[in-house]
Amino acid sequence: MSSESGAARVGRPLSAETDLAVRDATLALLSEVGYAGLRVQDVAVRAGVGKAALYRRWPSKAALALHHLVGDLRPREYRDTGSLRGDLREVAADFVGRMAHPRVRTVVPELMADLLHDNSLQQVFAEVCLLPERELVQAVAERAVRRGELERLPDLRWAHAQFAGPVFLWLNLLGGDGDEELIDRVADSVAASWLYEKEK
Repeated sequence: MSSESGAARVGRPLSAETDLAVRDATLALLSEVGYAGLRVQDVAVRAGVGKAALYRRWPSKAALALHHLVGDLRPREYRDTGSLRGDLREVAADFVGRMAHPRVRTVVPELMADLLHDNSLQQVFAEVCLLPERELVQAVAERAVRRGELERLPDLRWAHAQFAGPVFLWLNLLGGDGDEELIDRVADSVAASWLYEKEK
């Protein structure tokens, strides 16, 4: 979930040292008071930076929290395992690992209300999270097509949802664990769906 490129479009970048101070302050306060108790003023005071400077970079508390919440949890490049099932397990492991991270699991559900109603935040979320994830899912599907395991690319929006949706629901609404069993279940489910599309 690389956040630097998306958030940087919102406002003027801060120095690396100041950005790190803001990140540390934001994460510390999220841990101490939760998203509901987070205030931009408190982040500014703890980081030693003016509140106006924060608002020039991030237009809302939600954008500030989202940027620093997922800043070092960007999706990684998935290695070529040589098989569709192996590649899909790599994707599933990445989704589960990031979404089961304690700070993401704690704060993201609280962010959802703002995300659903704030168009500017939706744009940031798409740029820092959804689009990078979808591009990597596409790369896995393209490899499978080149190998002859798939005849064509799956619907990429739906393919992306097949990872993110079940993992989010399992972790945040059903109280499940982000363990190896979940990784295998998600990989098996997506593989079965993609291969079914090949047979149609």
